[in-house]
Amino acid sequence: MEKILIAILYIAAILFIGVMAGRKVKTADEFAVADRNIPFWTNVFSMSSAWIGAGSTLGCASMCYAYGISGFYLAIGVGLGSVLASVVFAKRIRMENVTTIPELIRKHLGKTCADAIALLAIFSTFSVVASQVRSLGTILNMFIPSLPLLTAMIIMTVIMLIYTVIGGMTAATKTDKLNIGLMVLAVMIILPILSLVSVGGVSNMAKTIQAAEPLKMKVAGMVGWGTMISSGLYFGCSGMVNSENFLRVCGARSAKEAQGASLVGTLMIYFPYLLFASLVGLVGSALLPGLASSDAVLPAMIDKFAGPLLGAVLLAALLAAVMGTAASVTMLTSVTISRDIIGRFKRDMTDKQMLTTQRILMILVAVAGLLVGYFGSSIVSIMEDVGAPSGAALVPIFCGLFFWRKKMNPKGSLITIGVAVASTLIYWAAGSPLGISHFLFGLACSTVTMFVANSICYKPVPVMDKQ
Repeated sequence: MEKILIAILYIAAILFIGVMAGRKVKTADEFAVADRNIPFWTNVFSMSSAWIGAGSTLGCASMCYAYGISGFYLAIGVGLGSVLASVVFAKRIRMENVTTIPELIRKHLGKTCADAIALLAIFSTFSVVASQVRSLGTILNMFIPSLPLLTAMIIMTVIMLIYTVIGGMTAATKTDKLNIGLMVLAVMIILPILSLVSVGGVSNMAKTIQAAEPLKMKVAGMVGWGTMISSGLYFGCSGMVNSENFLRVCGARSAKEAQGASLVGTLMIYFPYLLFASLVGLVGSALLPGLASSDAVLPAMIDKFAGPLLGAVLLAALLAAVMGTAASVTMLTSVTISRDIIGRFKRDMTDKQMLTTQRILMILVAVAGLLVGYFGSSIVSIMEDVGAPSGAALVPIFCGLFFWRKKMNPKGSLITIGVAVASTLIYWAAGSPLGISHFLFGLACSTVTMFVANSICYKPVPVMDKQ
């Protein structure tokens, strides 16, 4: 009963805050980027909440539960990627005064490249939508075990849509304050203390794991160096283009605040959170060996070692962790489709029509994500397998735009995108014969292609003779 009561209270609070904040949203820009007026600390908390989703919480814990200390590669890769994104890209993106990634590409490389990137960006962010919706259902299922997973996913999707469809980014930044507070309390304070006390301390945890599965206490014992490096690079490089927070970076009041909020959120909340979630998963492998799914380790530990009331609060925090990211990526996907696909063909859309289109597409994207997520297997594998071709194309294009813009050109960039997608998919279809991930192979091919193709296709602009 305590679990159901806490779940109802959390859901009611989210809906109240979101709906109240969203009542004032009247324009497409207010919906997408909160009218580019997100306060600094609000953005710090909101960015952190958006980053901390299924991959950050259930995924990091799952990796360490399944692979021992080798599983920390996920937390380290994602954390370093987010630091680089904050330092290298956040300020530059905000200075461009755009709303979506394809809009940025269109501004410098033309329509054809932007259209190709739009399809890849939608494909990539939609894969995250699917994983987050599945996670929402998984956690609600822990509140109510008798509830079928599909039913739980439907319930949480509807709840997420109610406040985000009404208020967009304005509502999301308000609800994120509640979400991040619950997340920090649960995963960075209560769960580490609870789990370490239950296992008898770090040394006893290590002895228990060493006795049962000694390879888990050896770096690269359960996962090879190639897998750790390539997967770490995938999540790290994906973090550099950071689709979850693109709208929040664009919604900051200034370029300086965009960079500052992103960096503070990463160092103060996000990176430590990743490490704590991983630690709890590692302790879970000592306390609860043999779970049917490693993705369920955090909810299972809460259910086993916390009392009814505390356990319900902790489960609500896990629900909050996924809710922020689920709303963010669903919103970004709908905004990208609205502005960069539909808007390209229907150029005479009024602002009101664009706002309506964004809201309708949020519903459609969420429903599609629910269906794909339900038939997916592992939370992390959904994100990596489906998003790899997009990441392999976006990372070199982004780096080229900001640091090699003079030579970047539409033809060379389009070739780069084509090579990224083709090499990633062909290598994956061949069974990854080199022992590295399809993303890393595609990234290597696309990076080399970016330099070669853009250099060959580059045509200097003739200088007019002043005489």
